[in-house]
Amino acid sequence: MIRASGLTRRFGGREAVRDVTFAVEPGEVVGFLGPNGAGKSTTMRLLLDLLRPHGGDAAVDGSVGYLPEQFAAYDALGVRSYLHFMARMKGVGTDDVPRVLEAAGVADLARRPVARLSKGQRQRVGMAQALLGRPAAYVLDEPTQGLDPKQVVDTRRLIRSLATDDGAAVLLSTHLLAEVAAMCDRVVVIVRGRIVAEDRTTDLPDLEAKFLRLVGESELA
Repeated sequence: MIRASGLTRRFGGREAVRDVTFAVEPGEVVGFLGPNGAGKSTTMRLLLDLLRPHGGDAAVDGSVGYLPEQFAAYDALGVRSYLHFMARMKGVGTDDVPRVLEAAGVADLARRPVARLSKGQRQRVGMAQALLGRPAAYVLDEPTQGLDPKQVVDTRRLIRSLATDDGAAVLLSTHLLAEVAAMCDRVVVIVRGRIVAEDRTTDLPDLEAKFLRLVGESELA
């Protein structure tokens, strides 16, 4: 499970996140939806203990695979060598590397230096390192950023399988409505650091209309 309870975080005099509360159950993909600057990435860093909250608490049960919005790897290493390094850092056997190379669609890049990867290729390598060890939970920040249309479809299918096949709890940050509609069981909407809605995607026949209304109302408040 991934759980946030009353999370609050300030930067100087600005409250970036205020009283954020939600949970992601095992076997579930939850879309964390909001406009740019809404507090999605800050909330994710709080969940992973990369930032300390000024209020509330967060917890992730078991191991977690994390893909940050701005993924960075060691440019001097080849892709396979980088994943071997990350496997050792995570205490995972390096025999899992071939599986994640294939799952993330980067097996053909295994010998290529990270420095020579495109933005989309780097993103897929970032996804591969998140998959190492089959963690119980995933926190994915804009996972399809920089991917071409086919890679977007493949990545969405992979993310959905993490919950359906592996029983993982998956929190997916995005500002793309199509992303939520394509693979999420529920959506949590954050605007200006506050949760303004939480619904099952099947209960939202017109997600775009509701999202735009919520953003508009919050901006006027």
